[in-house]
Amino acid sequence: MNLAIDRTDQHNYMNEVIGKNLRFIRKLKKMSLQTIATKIHCTYQQIGKYENNQNQVNSYKLWQLSQVLGVKIKYFFDDTYISRMKGFHGDKLFNRYSAIQSEDLDIDDLQEDMDREISFIDYKGANANG
Repeated sequence: MNLAIDRTDQHNYMNEVIGKNLRFIRKLKKMSLQTIATKIHCTYQQIGKYENNQNQVNSYKLWQLSQVLGVKIKYFFDDTYISRMKGFHGDKLFNRYSAIQSEDLDIDDLQEDMDREISFIDYKGANANG
């Protein structure tokens, strides 16, 4: 096992990104530490340690977390995920009473859909003027 004192700056940075994204997604899904812990068979304290970069998440637990939260595993590693989500969804991200739907967590798909819509609007506008 990789001891904390043996970790490189890059290793610590990636664990921090995973933890921040885990907390961000968990809060959007309106799930408590205890709820997630129960579903992946660990303690709520362990989930808190993952989120705070005190312990690193192994690959199986990360897969379990992605399943429970309904998000693609790649988003745990994306250091731009939180800012892209906030940029896309704006203030409505946290101003909601119910949990965000899993399809609204897939920022890549959301941005692709928006790009297609904009392209379609540009295409229709160009054809209407020509």
